[in-house]
Amino acid sequence: MKKTISKTTADLGLLSVTLFWGTTFILSKQVLEVVPLPSFLAVRLFLAAIFMVLIALPRRSNFTIKTLKHGVLLGSLLFFSYVTQMSGLKYTTASNAGFITGLSVVFVPIFSILFFKAHPKKNALIGVAIATAGLLLLSGGNPLEWNKGDYLVLICAFLVTFHIILTGKFSRENDIYLLTAVQLSVTGLLSITALPFSNTPLYIPSSNHIMLLVYLALFGTVYTFLMQTAMQQYTTNTRTALVFTMEPVFATFFAYIFAGEILSSIAWVGGILILLGMLSAEIDWIKK
Repeated sequence: MKKTISKTTADLGLLSVTLFWGTTFILSKQVLEVVPLPSFLAVRLFLAAIFMVLIALPRRSNFTIKTLKHGVLLGSLLFFSYVTQMSGLKYTTASNAGFITGLSVVFVPIFSILFFKAHPKKNALIGVAIATAGLLLLSGGNPLEWNKGDYLVLICAFLVTFHIILTGKFSRENDIYLLTAVQLSVTGLLSITALPFSNTPLYIPSSNHIMLLVYLALFGTVYTFLMQTAMQQYTTNTRTALVFTMEPVFATFFAYIFAGEILSSIAWVGGILILLGMLSAEIDWIKK
């Protein structure tokens, strides 16, 4: 019999995902100073795929065609979310990109209602509203000055939205280890396949970058997507998207700790609002 856990415990598991994602920004920035982005993604995602396949191999007897189909779909959504976000960043600011990507917290409850008839609770919707305001303040993004880069990142936000929704659905129907292995394998293979079209050579990691890439692959990719797949069985899509708004908060925190990047007072307010938005999902406002 499968053990069940509470929504709060699942949310804490998802919070650990955003913590590790938050560490990847400053580490990736260090590697990207000397490595072209397409090559960096190809090496990181392919390494992650190898690690995840090795972890899931003992469970291969549970593999089904459904797992293959679901994993391919999730992996494709994940890969193209990377592509559209990174392509958009060429034309827009990091602050706008951060805010627009974070709009998935708004899109998830909307599309959950439209396509899956899943109606989020009022406390989660209150949290979404608070966290969205926090995202705008933290990122400093300006939604009134959009260009083609912003619209590419908006496509990324839609892809992230469906990735969250479908992960919640598929995680209940498949072995989570095998599902994650197929997903990351598809993402890794697509990144390698796309490399020749990027006009950049395949990067062979130097000794200085090997440990960083292993960390980014193992903890920034394998752990995070495996934990997301595991925990979404026990919580809602809207709460998942809400917890994920903590990613830029952790990213900003680690940038301050390790790189000395200073946060403005407005950004601090935004970070606090995101935290309050996430916590508000745990409060039953009707009873209160």
